Amino acid sequence: MGREKHLENVLGAWGKGNDMLQKCKTAKLLVVGAGGIGCELLKTLVLSGFRDIEIVDLDTIDVSNLNRQFLFRRQHVGQPKATVAAEAARVMCPDARIVAYQGNIKGANFGPSFFGKFDIVFNALDNLEARRHVNMICVSVEKPLIDGGTQGYDGQVVTILKGKSACYDCEPKAAPKGFPVCTIRSTPDKPIHCIVWSKHLFGLLFGDKNDPSADLNNVTDASSDMDGGALLKKLFVDDIETSRAMKDLWDKPGAKPPVPIPLSELTGQGVVTSTLDVQGVWTIKELSAVFLERYSALQVRSKAGKGAPIEFDKDDDDAMNLVTAASNLRSHCYAIELLTAYRVQDIAGNIIPAIATTNAIIAGAMVMECFKLVDGRFDDCRVFYRKRAPGGTRGEVFLQTRLDEPNPSCVICGRGAAQVTINTHKTTLGFFLDRILKKEMQMSMPSIDVNANFIECDPDDDSFRLREKKFLSDASIKITHNSMLAVEDDSQTFRGSLTITVYHSDEFDPEGDKPFDLKIVASGASSAPAQEGAAAAAEDDDDDLEIIVEKPAGA
Repeated sequence: MGREKHLENVLGAWGKGNDMLQKCKTAKLLVVGAGGIGCELLKTLVLSGFRDIEIVDLDTIDVSNLNRQFLFRRQHVGQPKATVAAEAARVMCPDARIVAYQGNIKGANFGPSFFGKFDIVFNALDNLEARRHVNMICVSVEKPLIDGGTQGYDGQVVTILKGKSACYDCEPKAAPKGFPVCTIRSTPDKPIHCIVWSKHLFGLLFGDKNDPSADLNNVTDASSDMDGGALLKKLFVDDIETSRAMKDLWDKPGAKPPVPIPLSELTGQGVVTSTLDVQGVWTIKELSAVFLERYSALQVRSKAGKGAPIEFDKDDDDAMNLVTAASNLRSHCYAIELLTAYRVQDIAGNIIPAIATTNAIIAGAMVMECFKLVDGRFDDCRVFYRKRAPGGTRGEVFLQTRLDEPNPSCVICGRGAAQVTINTHKTTLGFFLDRILKKEMQMSMPSIDVNANFIECDPDDDSFRLREKKFLSDASIKITHNSMLAVEDDSQTFRGSLTITVYHSDEFDPEGDKPFDLKIVASGASSAPAQEGAAAAAEDDDDDLEIIVEKPAGA
């Protein structure tokens, strides 16, 4: 009761008091993603008076999540993120109704009819395609979407409502280069995975142990007190043998276990490091010599500074050469291409780690926007930015701007919409194209995008001629109940682009008197039929991966 009274007092600042609290209690919310932002968001929502929340996430908890996704503990490793997050939130607020789903948000279970039952939807995802998919459905069913994202110390919150503000696709988005932490730690297959690992190794050895960006402080249990030779053996012999023994990591097709480096190659004896070419790829012996030399120099600096942290700087020769040597030695163990010191420096200077506190700030801003929507004040919603102050200072900048206007040429919110109810198990792709898109909608050469499965309808293409004979529900087509199709046809007279929501019903038969039901929805709204079809198996869309983001060159 104390908490509720506090909420009444706080929400009273909106001039609504108990009425505002009641609106929060009855609002139906959907949270997509139970990772870094999702955990913070769920906690803040239940502590802010919201009592009816459903949360969707496909992933299970990895040990690398524990230092940033605070609702999870070590005993939860391997369990579904959504389920554990919901249980933790119920402990904070036992009277809250929190329903968890482990599933792919792009799956048939989570189509327009599912989204349509909520008042507000939250995007707490790092995956670009998943965010675009949620945006498309929210635009179709005209539900407000609050989208939050973070990149290192920066973050942004945008509120989206069809016809009133720009949607997520109104401006093109460049996909960030993201790398799952578990891949970096356990199964690297690219040079940048090893460079990220090496930067965190540097932080573990010489950096600030309390740095919130130290996501991979479990890369090894090595320490800067170790002798250089012992450290090399630990990292590139002992730890590699331990990884090699983890059979479950290497049972997958194409997976190759790492190979430890022979101790005889890790001595670095006889190498004159001052003559090495930064534009050339160093040998294992040369890399070992550089590692030992720079590690020793950093130990001396650390002792001279009485253990004060040494911050990684790509222009610090000791730090940069240690990272170059460590990353290439690790790459060698995993049969990954070795890079020049010059190239490693270029990549290492452009890596931004994920920051837990940024997630908390962005989640808080998302809830503030939610208050406005619950109170019916969409015009008061703003784009919220969190940025580090320019010029290298330690200050922080919080900016708010008005929401952008919708882009009339946007392929999502600027297009028309239609609903088709059909038997997806008996209707072929060819029938769908000929009878519905071409005959009913007057299209000429339509192309279809269904969850990033692009179907180019070219009758001169042999592969297409085979596909058009298959049923819509076939695994190669994947048009099932609740599928949303983005259809383009520049030559058609109906519209340049169209969103079509497909619903399955056994009542329809392409050979019978009732082959399908078609409704054109000019406003783009979509209301699902009462009958729900079976869910199709969904592919992993990597919802809310914990990632290290590589900045574009020159950023």
